[in-house]
Amino acid sequence: MGISETRWHGENEYYSDQFRVIHSGGEESQQGVAIILHKRTVNAVEKIRYEGDRLLMVRLKGKPVDLCIIQVYMPTSGHTDEEVEEMYEKIDELIDGGLQCRGW
Repeated sequence: MGISETRWHGENEYYSDQFRVIHSGGEESQQGVAIILHKRTVNAVEKIRYEGDRLLMVRLKGKPVDLCIIQVYMPTSGHTDEEVEEMYEKIDELIDGGLQCRGW
């Protein structure tokens, strides 16, 4: 499950009951993102890529293929067009590297 506006600071992960929480957030931000994994999938995590407080990618080892999960908290209409475009560029870069899901 992906969530936004986590308000958790820094890049970190922790376990809570049967879940693994992986999050990325700014030091003074409410824009953080997180991915919550059930205990059945926590051992499948191969790579975590933090991209600031609004973008997070997790690669899971799968059969027959690996799976990349991307969680994004897009800038709202209150942000400039440049900020929105910058986020789209970051997403494109992450997807370009993540679609191969190998070696990022």
